[in-house]
Amino acid sequence: MKRLLFLLLNIAFLLFILQLSTSCQKQKDYKTTIDPILDRYVEVWNTGNLEQLVAVTSPELELRMTPDFKPKIGSEPLEEEIINMRKAFPDFNRDVTEKLFVGDTAVVIKWTLTGTNTGKSSMLPTGNKVNISGFSVIFFADSLITGEWIAFSDLMWVTQLGFTLTPPEFPEQ
Repeated sequence: MKRLLFLLLNIAFLLFILQLSTSCQKQKDYKTTIDPILDRYVEVWNTGNLEQLVAVTSPELELRMTPDFKPKIGSEPLEEEIINMRKAFPDFNRDVTEKLFVGDTAVVIKWTLTGTNTGKSSMLPTGNKVNISGFSVIFFADSLITGEWIAFSDLMWVTQLGFTLTPPEFPEQ
């Protein structure tokens, strides 16, 4: 009787393991789907090749950036940001150092931005190099990027460009 019970428990355990491994195999490996899209998107920022954006981004993409995180909707504002960044920093590079996949709808990436401010943009070039760490939350739907929220230290950015922060003067009391 003990042998029969032991045998039945082993069979039940093996069936449980088999079912578990089968259900794990059925789950979609979203990393293999999202990684190539993400790599192409980062490549657009690093090269300025805007033609690739159509293949990897939704036309209604929502871009939010520090300091105000106001939404910029659509492909045009994204293209403007990339063009302006690459004008100001012709050697601009975003190196992704970590990825955290949040199902098949989002990935958090940690990155380092580097570049030399030699191009004219909304301000005169300083000639200074920047090396800034930050992160992005990138959203996905139907194998397209639907949004990116970009966060980094603006103070570190402007300090590396050579600007200083001057505290306000208060009247003596």
